[in-house]
Amino acid sequence: MEYASPLNAHGIKCFNVPGLGEKLSGIYHISSAVVIPANKRTVVTAGQTGYTADMKLPTDLTEEYIQAFQNVVDSLAAGGVKDGFASVYQLTTYHVGGLDAAVNKALEVVLEKFFGQNRPAWAGVGVEALADGAKVEIVAWAVLPN
Repeated sequence: MEYASPLNAHGIKCFNVPGLGEKLSGIYHISSAVVIPANKRTVVTAGQTGYTADMKLPTDLTEEYIQAFQNVVDSLAAGGVKDGFASVYQLTTYHVGGLDAAVNKALEVVLEKFFGQNRPAWAGVGVEALADGAKVEIVAWAVLPN
């Protein structure tokens, strides 16, 4: 079932499966499927972790998540996307140890801070470890404005 999304401004259509997909969208802030028109240019980020500019990881998990999501915003801006997560249509996040209560709390904070009403297609993957002790890594796909 198609629904209104901030991505509609870019010509992108967002869909949720009736029933389960709609419920998951509300809980996890995701879309079941996203359709990108063939005439759109896109940007993909490298995996972004929570490193600060001085190459340190915050000791607080929520702060590390906030920094990682900010690093995505900064990477998107470097590629020409000026409205951050409002243009993100797909996201893969990697979480050391899985998605436990502390991770879910950190995700609630970043959802509030970065996403607004946008609900990208999103996969969260639990992993054993990430480079240099990072607890989260994010790869994002976004549409470039016309």
